[in-house]
Amino acid sequence: MKNLDPFWAVSGMGSYLLSLFFQSLRYRWLIRTRALPLSKLFSISVLYNLSLMILPSKLGELAYPYLLNKITETTLTEGLASLIALRGYDLLVLLISFLFSSLWVQALFEFDHFFTLLFVLVLTPLIFITFFYMTTLLIGGAKVLNKISNWVGQGHRKSIRWIQRKLHEIAEDFYAIRARKTYLPVSITSLLSWLSVFWMFYAFMKGFGIDISFLKVVFGATVALLISVLPISAFGNWGILEAGWTIGFFMVGLPKEKAIVTGLWVHLAVFMVCSILGSFFLFTLKLFPLFLDRKNEDKNR
Repeated sequence: MKNLDPFWAVSGMGSYLLSLFFQSLRYRWLIRTRALPLSKLFSISVLYNLSLMILPSKLGELAYPYLLNKITETTLTEGLASLIALRGYDLLVLLISFLFSSLWVQALFEFDHFFTLLFVLVLTPLIFITFFYMTTLLIGGAKVLNKISNWVGQGHRKSIRWIQRKLHEIAEDFYAIRARKTYLPVSITSLLSWLSVFWMFYAFMKGFGIDISFLKVVFGATVALLISVLPISAFGNWGILEAGWTIGFFMVGLPKEKAIVTGLWVHLAVFMVCSILGSFFLFTLKLFPLFLDRKNEDKNR
């Protein structure tokens, strides 16, 4: 890490903060029940990203509705509904980034573009269909659970009925999110958030002395991120991301050894920034309520 150029290190950290800011904005547009302060949403974004980095097998995803509930008192079902919507936007932005960056990479390296195009053309309609029919899918799942509850014994019926109720609540919240029709602002902030992430990767790559273009980084990083969607990562999200990073950057012409090493170094740099920022916010959130309680006690004396 001592060889990381300070200018590019600051640029990468600034891009990470910018990404968190855009994430916070889209949370605000998706939460329907109340107007939430941007400062609280930024704290949620920081801690949510820390959870994604630390917890294995995508368990960190559950931190978003939990933090939203604890910090802003938003219901867990509304948090889960907005999380489903967020991941739909994210996947669409990644697929579009993958398609456009691969067009440029193909022109350089002349690899077969047919499978890339087929991959995007198959997945994109599936995402749209899932997004716009998510309410129907959730209600359908609740109906299936209702039939299952009639078959199982009395001991399991109560827990199945509880899940069924929660699916109905998530379906209602998801319908309400769609009814707000905030597609444009959420799409724009999602795109800006991911562009900030790509620039962070680019800055760290340049900081480690790798001479590479921004579009190559977009392509390589998108391959890594799409592969990392698989829920098989270990603690700290190590392993699957590096494998995807190696494949993606090897495809854009980086030697295999360099692709492996840069994947480890960049992941470590992002992990450190995320951990430091997340620890600061955890410390602040724990101390701030104590500070307010003491202040109120002094006033009451």
